[in-house]
Amino acid sequence: MYLLAHAMAGILIGLLLAFIADDRRAVALAALGAVLPDLVDKPLGHFILARSVGYGRIYFHGLTVFFLFVVAGLLIYHHRHRIGLLAVAAGMASHQVLDGMWHHPVEWFWPFLGPIPHYYDYSENVLWDAIRRELTQPSEWILFILIAGLFAVFYRRELAAALTRLANSRNHQVLFAALVLAVLAVAARLLL
Repeated sequence: MYLLAHAMAGILIGLLLAFIADDRRAVALAALGAVLPDLVDKPLGHFILARSVGYGRIYFHGLTVFFLFVVAGLLIYHHRHRIGLLAVAAGMASHQVLDGMWHHPVEWFWPFLGPIPHYYDYSENVLWDAIRRELTQPSEWILFILIAGLFAVFYRRELAAALTRLANSRNHQVLFAALVLAVLAVAARLLL
Protein backbone atom coordinates (compact mmCIF):
# COMPACT_ATOMS: atom_id res chain seq x y z
CA MET A 1 0.00 0.00 0.00
CA TYR A 2 1.20 3.49 -0.76
CA LEU A 3 2.04 6.07 1.90
CA LEU A 4 -0.68 8.60 1.09
CA ALA A 5 -3.33 5.88 0.86
CA HIS A 6 -2.41 4.92 4.43
CA ALA A 7 -2.47 8.60 5.45
CA MET A 8 -5.94 9.06 3.94
CA ALA A 9 -7.27 6.07 5.88
CA GLY A 10 -5.83 7.58 9.04
CA ILE A 11 -7.42 10.94 8.27
CA LEU A 12 -10.83 9.35 7.81
CA ILE A 13 -10.47 7.52 11.13
CA GLY A 14 -9.21 10.73 12.73
CA LEU A 15 -12.23 12.68 11.47
CA LEU A 16 -14.51 10.14 13.13
CA LEU A 17 -12.50 10.28 16.38
CA ALA A 18 -12.42 14.08 16.27
CA PHE A 19 -16.21 14.15 15.97
CA ILE A 20 -16.66 11.64 18.81
CA ALA A 21 -14.09 13.15 21.20
CA ASP A 22 -14.48 16.78 20.06
CA ASP A 23 -10.70 17.01 19.62
CA ARG A 24 -9.37 18.11 16.21
CA ARG A 25 -5.88 16.83 17.04
CA ALA A 26 -7.18 13.29 16.52
CA VAL A 27 -7.12 13.84 12.74
CA ALA A 28 -3.39 14.58 12.53
CA LEU A 29 -2.52 11.94 15.15
CA ALA A 30 -4.50 9.19 13.43
CA ALA A 31 -2.86 10.14 10.12
CA LEU A 32 0.54 9.95 11.83
CA GLY A 33 -0.36 6.54 13.25
CA ALA A 34 -1.42 5.33 9.82
CA VAL A 35 2.01 6.06 8.32
CA LEU A 36 4.09 5.39 11.45
CA PRO A 37 4.68 1.67 10.73
CA ASP A 38 6.31 2.50 7.39
CA LEU A 39 8.20 5.50 8.78
CA VAL A 40 9.77 3.28 11.46
CA ASP A 41 9.98 -0.19 9.92
CA LYS A 42 11.13 0.62 6.39
CA PRO A 43 14.31 2.51 7.40
CA LEU A 44 14.92 0.10 10.26
CA GLY A 45 14.44 -3.06 8.21
CA HIS A 46 16.00 -1.94 4.92
CA PHE A 47 18.95 0.09 6.21
CA ILE A 48 19.77 -0.45 9.88
CA LEU A 49 18.91 -4.18 9.96
CA ALA A 50 19.47 -4.80 6.24
CA ARG A 51 21.96 -7.62 6.73
CA SER A 52 19.93 -9.46 9.35
CA VAL A 53 16.31 -8.76 8.35
CA GLY A 54 16.20 -6.90 5.05
CA TYR A 55 12.44 -6.44 5.29
CA GLY A 56 10.27 -3.36 5.80
CA ARG A 57 7.39 -4.90 7.74
CA ILE A 58 8.74 -5.74 11.14
CA TYR A 59 8.00 -4.41 14.63
CA PHE A 60 5.51 -1.59 14.03
CA HIS A 61 3.57 -3.77 11.59
CA GLY A 62 2.93 -6.27 14.40
CA LEU A 63 0.30 -6.62 17.07
CA THR A 64 2.79 -6.44 19.95
CA VAL A 65 3.76 -2.80 19.35
CA PHE A 66 0.16 -1.96 18.43
CA PHE A 67 -1.13 -3.32 21.75
CA LEU A 68 1.57 -1.39 23.64
CA PHE A 69 0.22 1.80 22.01
CA VAL A 70 -3.36 0.79 22.89
CA VAL A 71 -2.51 0.09 26.53
CA ALA A 72 -0.53 3.33 26.88
CA GLY A 73 -3.35 5.21 25.13
CA LEU A 74 -5.96 3.75 27.47
CA LEU A 75 -3.88 4.68 30.51
CA ILE A 76 -3.42 8.24 29.27
CA TYR A 77 -7.11 8.51 28.44
CA HIS A 78 -8.09 7.15 31.87
CA HIS A 79 -5.81 9.52 33.80
CA ARG A 80 -5.78 12.65 31.62
CA HIS A 81 -8.83 12.23 29.34
CA ARG A 82 -6.72 12.72 26.19
CA ILE A 83 -7.41 10.64 23.12
CA GLY A 84 -4.16 11.37 21.27
CA LEU A 85 -2.32 8.07 21.68
CA LEU A 86 -5.51 6.10 21.02
CA ALA A 87 -5.85 8.02 17.74
CA VAL A 88 -2.27 7.02 16.84
CA ALA A 89 -3.13 3.39 17.68
CA ALA A 90 -6.28 3.54 15.53
CA GLY A 91 -4.17 4.79 12.62
CA MET A 92 -1.68 1.96 13.18
CA ALA A 93 -4.54 -0.55 13.13
CA SER A 94 -5.73 0.79 9.77
CA HIS A 95 -2.19 0.41 8.41
CA GLN A 96 -2.06 -3.23 9.44
CA VAL A 97 -5.47 -3.94 7.93
CA LEU A 98 -4.60 -2.23 4.62
CA ASP A 99 -1.30 -4.14 4.45
CA GLY A 100 -3.14 -7.41 5.09
CA MET A 101 -0.76 -8.38 7.86
CA TRP A 102 -2.78 -11.54 8.62
CA HIS A 103 -1.11 -12.94 5.49
CA HIS A 104 2.23 -12.55 7.31
CA PRO A 105 1.49 -14.20 10.68
CA VAL A 106 5.13 -14.47 11.82
CA GLU A 107 5.62 -10.72 11.47
CA TRP A 108 2.13 -9.84 12.71
CA PHE A 109 2.37 -11.94 15.89
CA TRP A 110 6.07 -11.29 16.50
CA PRO A 111 7.74 -12.51 18.77
CA PHE A 112 5.20 -15.24 19.57
CA LEU A 113 5.62 -17.27 16.35
CA GLY A 114 9.40 -16.98 16.22
CA PRO A 115 11.89 -14.54 14.77
CA ILE A 116 11.18 -12.37 11.77
CA PRO A 117 12.32 -14.23 8.63
CA HIS A 118 15.23 -12.93 6.58
CA TYR A 119 14.35 -11.39 3.22
CA TYR A 120 17.06 -10.59 0.71
CA ASP A 121 15.16 -9.99 -2.52
CA TYR A 122 15.16 -6.19 -2.26
CA SER A 123 17.42 -4.08 -4.46
CA GLU A 124 20.18 -1.90 -3.09
CA ASN A 125 18.23 1.16 -4.27
CA VAL A 126 15.14 0.29 -2.24
CA LEU A 127 14.69 3.92 -1.07
CA TRP A 128 14.81 5.44 -4.55
CA ASP A 129 12.66 2.63 -5.94
CA ALA A 130 10.02 3.40 -3.30
CA ILE A 131 10.16 7.15 -3.98
CA ARG A 132 9.88 6.53 -7.72
CA ARG A 133 6.84 4.25 -7.17
CA GLU A 134 5.18 6.89 -4.99
CA LEU A 135 5.78 9.75 -7.45
CA THR A 136 4.61 7.81 -10.52
CA GLN A 137 1.39 6.51 -8.98
CA PRO A 138 -1.56 8.73 -10.11
CA SER A 139 -3.68 7.81 -7.08
CA GLU A 140 -0.98 9.20 -4.78
CA TRP A 141 -1.14 12.60 -6.52
CA ILE A 142 -4.93 12.65 -6.21
CA LEU A 143 -4.70 11.69 -2.54
CA PHE A 144 -2.00 14.33 -1.98
CA ILE A 145 -4.29 17.06 -3.33
CA LEU A 146 -7.25 15.73 -1.34
CA ILE A 147 -5.23 15.46 1.90
CA ALA A 148 -3.71 18.92 1.46
CA GLY A 149 -7.18 20.35 0.88
CA LEU A 150 -8.66 18.59 3.90
CA PHE A 151 -5.86 19.79 6.18
CA ALA A 152 -6.10 23.31 4.75
CA VAL A 153 -9.81 23.43 5.57
CA PHE A 154 -9.62 21.59 8.88
CA TYR A 155 -6.61 23.49 10.22
CA ARG A 156 -7.21 26.82 8.42
CA ARG A 157 -6.68 28.98 11.52
CA GLU A 158 -3.40 27.31 12.42
CA LEU A 159 -2.24 27.42 8.80
CA ALA A 160 -3.07 31.13 8.49
CA ALA A 161 -1.15 31.88 11.69
CA ALA A 162 1.88 29.88 10.51
CA LEU A 163 1.87 31.58 7.09
CA THR A 164 1.63 34.99 8.74
CA ARG A 165 4.61 34.21 10.99
CA LEU A 166 6.57 32.91 7.99
CA ALA A 167 5.74 35.97 5.88
CA ASN A 168 6.88 38.28 8.67
CA SER A 169 10.09 36.32 9.18
CA ARG A 170 13.36 37.07 7.43
CA ASN A 171 13.97 33.36 7.05
CA HIS A 172 11.21 32.75 4.49
CA GLN A 173 13.58 33.25 1.55
CA VAL A 174 16.04 30.73 3.00
CA LEU A 175 13.24 28.21 3.61
CA PHE A 176 11.92 28.67 0.08
CA ALA A 177 15.42 28.19 -1.41
CA ALA A 178 15.93 25.02 0.68
CA LEU A 179 12.61 23.63 -0.53
CA VAL A 180 13.47 24.35 -4.17
CA LEU A 181 16.88 22.69 -3.78
CA ALA A 182 15.33 19.61 -2.16
CA VAL A 183 12.80 19.25 -4.99
CA LEU A 184 15.54 19.66 -7.61
CA ALA A 185 17.73 17.06 -5.86
CA VAL A 186 14.91 14.49 -5.79
CA ALA A 187 14.00 15.23 -9.44
CA ALA A 188 17.63 14.90 -10.55
CA ARG A 189 17.98 11.59 -8.72
CA LEU A 190 14.79 10.24 -10.29
CA LEU A 191 15.89 11.21 -13.77
CA LEU A 192 19.34 9.62 -13.45
